[in-house]
Amino acid sequence: MRGVIVVALLSACAYYLPGTLNPTLPYPAQRFGFAHIDPATLPLDNSPLEGVYARNEVLRKAHKLFDGVIASAETVAVSPEGNLTLVDKHGFVYEAEPATKVPGAVFTGEWALDLPATYYLGPGRPLGFHHDAAGNLVIADTLKGLIRLDRTTGAVELLTARVSADSALAPDTPLAYVNDLDIDHDTGVIYFTDSQSIPVYPDRETGTFYDTFQSYLLGFIGGDVAGRLCRYDPATLRTDVLLTGLWFANGVALAADKSYVAVVETNRLRVHRYWLSGPKAGTSDLLIERLPGFPDGMSRAPDGNMWLAIVAPVTGLPKLLKSKVTRFLLAYLPAWARPRIPRWGAALKISPTGQPLQLLMDPDGSHIAFVSSVTEVAGRLYFGNVRMNYVSYLDLKDV
Repeated sequence: MRGVIVVALLSACAYYLPGTLNPTLPYPAQRFGFAHIDPATLPLDNSPLEGVYARNEVLRKAHKLFDGVIASAETVAVSPEGNLTLVDKHGFVYEAEPATKVPGAVFTGEWALDLPATYYLGPGRPLGFHHDAAGNLVIADTLKGLIRLDRTTGAVELLTARVSADSALAPDTPLAYVNDLDIDHDTGVIYFTDSQSIPVYPDRETGTFYDTFQSYLLGFIGGDVAGRLCRYDPATLRTDVLLTGLWFANGVALAADKSYVAVVETNRLRVHRYWLSGPKAGTSDLLIERLPGFPDGMSRAPDGNMWLAIVAPVTGLPKLLKSKVTRFLLAYLPAWARPRIPRWGAALKISPTGQPLQLLMDPDGSHIAFVSSVTEVAGRLYFGNVRMNYVSYLDLKDV
């Protein structure tokens, strides 16, 4: 009965408030309002699951790792020593060696996880990361900014948390939601995303981690089209904005020939290409659009193609964003009353020119769900997971 009363009251508020006031988003995003959303930009034109996107069950052949031990590791990386590197939602960094090298390994037959965690990054929410040319870990931390972990000393260094004051775009603005990155190992330049202007906040139920999904959802409902592709140059210590106006900027991948850097725009189901060289240098275009679901992390494969994590299917939720009334209602509904996100697992391989090549799926997420990143190394795909407490891998010989 209480739930019915709450919904009824919120419905009444949603009817009266938007027409008379300028309502803001709920806590913890109360400093932000409801921006105008052009209905033509809503993610309603996703590609159907047919042709190259046909439903399949390939991801059900994947192997789970560290189930119940690793809490929502967005990314999986392989260190220069050949070990797995994982960073959980609490900021703990774990490494795992091939189990054959470790007598008495806990997870025998696959990988031996070093317990307790090898390093701690401090408060924040790490998402994407890569090893740099020196073997240290460069991490996109939604709270702190772009940071680097010295794997010899364990020291954590803040590289940047703000755009340079003389950047051509968005000068002297803070980085609110640093999400993913890629590194040019020849120059050391780091390309990374700042997803939106609404930052992350502690989880309201437990307060034990920073809740990226709640912030993302409020940015989606609020129409926070403030995502950016940025560049950090360690030689000059400059942070520049390269591309703006993205509706949740997400995964980043540098092309094999370094002619462009690809950046995911999650809420519009597409990937942009920002040209770094050639006649189009300094401009952008679309690499691929009308994806079959919401894209997340992105990486370059050893063969020069790219892997794209498709974290969730498109549901009826975007249709509700056509009306400011329903947007207000969705924002203020308690979490239990909001539409649920269906489970599925999906990863898409695309060519450097944006042609979809192969979709790997677990269509109902019964085995592998919420894949947030894909890393291909030595004939295996490693999958990060933004919501579940495991990571996984798939042998390419099984595809």
